[in-house]
Parts: sequence; structure tokens; C-alpha cells
Amino acid sequence: MMRKLVFTVALVVFIATDFLAQNKIIQPWGVSPGEYTKLEEFGNNPASMFFYSDMRIKFGRLGEEVNLTLDDIDGTIYLNENFTLGTLYDEGEAFKKLYMRYDAYNDEVELKESLDSDVVRSMLKHPIYSCSVNGNEYYYSTYIDEDGNSQKGYLTPVVTGEDYTLLVKHRKVFKEGKPAKTSLDNSFPHRFLDKTEYYVSRNSETPVFMKTRKSDVLSMFSEQDQKVIKGYMKDKRSNVGDHQDLLNLFAYGNSLQ
Repeated sequence: MMRKLVFTVALVVFIATDFLAQNKIIQPWGVSPGEYTKLEEFGNNPASMFFYSDMRIKFGRLGEEVNLTLDDIDGTIYLNENFTLGTLYDEGEAFKKLYMRYDAYNDEVELKESLDSDVVRSMLKHPIYSCSVNGNEYYYSTYIDEDGNSQKGYLTPVVTGEDYTLLVKHRKVFKEGKPAKTSLDNSFPHRFLDKTEYYVSRNSETPVFMKTRKSDVLSMFSEQDQKVIKGYMKDKRSNVGDHQDLLNLFAYGNSLQ
């Protein structure tokens, strides 16, 4: 009887171990058990099965006192409302195609298996996972914000190089509406406004917030490059408030020896 019991327990352990090995149900480093969902099919990389995260309540950050719904607000929380086929990456390796869109208000990437699917999930916020969609790449990274505080969120590189990497963070900012006080005043609806922030990483260091003012932009370059950059800005009449001019400026900075 004891021998049979030992055999049965061993068989159960063997089956359980084999099941875990085949399905790779392994908790990823730095992720708590409640932060991922096992999927049945993961395309080219079956080991990558933890990139889904629970969806947040989309309007939660505005606070209960606002007492609004998204239908009450002009604009959208999305950079592009339409789901578009994009690519997911695990540590830089492409492993799955999904339909996705970026929620710039909550700073998360929404995912769907197909366009007609009713199930929408969000990509797990972890540095090993990134994605590309609509020509933009989204990397979950640590960065230093305008106030000098360390934050984590999605950044999109627009210029990359060994010396300088220029990144943008697309935000959607909620602006509370104002009713007209008199017939001569204008009323403003509740609305989401677009805001673009710029960050710079020097020599692959943590990206730092950059104001789009000439002196602040110039300070992002090394001392030995600043004189040349200053001359370039003068010759090209660079407008640091213009997105394309910033791209050209940092691309030039990377060309310096």
C-alpha cells in the first residue's frame, strides 16, 4: 500500500512538472503572480507569455469628484483611436503580431488578438517588453522628469545614436471645461489636450527631460560639442520648438567625431 502511494505521488509530481515545463508557467523576474495572464498561443516565442496585464479603469485617474464619462469630454485619450497591427518584442526580439493602440492618458498599450475581438488587454509594463505600431516604438523605461524625479513609463525614440538619443513622450492632458459666465464670454468643454515632452539620453544613460529652449537644448550636448552645435543652430536657424529641427539637430550631434 505504501509503495503504491509513493508511486502515485511521484506520478502526480512528474505530470505536474512536465505540464509546467511544456507550458513554461514560470513567474518572470520582478512580476508578482497577479500581474500576468497565461496565454495558450504565443506565436514564434512560446516562452513569452506574460506580456498581458489587467486593464485599468480608464477614467479612474480623474477622480470620483469629477463625475464625468469619456463621452462628456472632447478629444480622445488615444494617440490614434484605431487599433492597428503592430509587433511585440521580448528583449528586442519580435515574437508576436497583435492589434494595438497607445493610451497616452494612462500611459499604456492596449492589445487585441484581432480587430473584431471584444477582448482588450494592456501590455504588461516591464522593460523587457516593447512594441512598434504606426511607425512609433514604445519602450518602458526609467526617466527623469521635469522636476528631477525618477519615473517609469513609455518613451519613443526619434533619433538614436551612440552619443545622443532623443526620445518623446506623448501625453494626453485633461482640461476641465468652463461654462460661460455671461453671454459675452466663451464656454469651453471638458477636453483632452495633446502634450509632447522631450527626453535625451547621453551615452545610453537614463533619459532626462529637456525643455525646448535654446539654452536647455544646448546643455544636453557635451561641452566639446556645444560650440559646434551652437554654430550649426545659427547657420541653420534652428527652431528648437520645431520637432523636425530638433531631429535634425540631434542627428547632426551624432555625426560629430
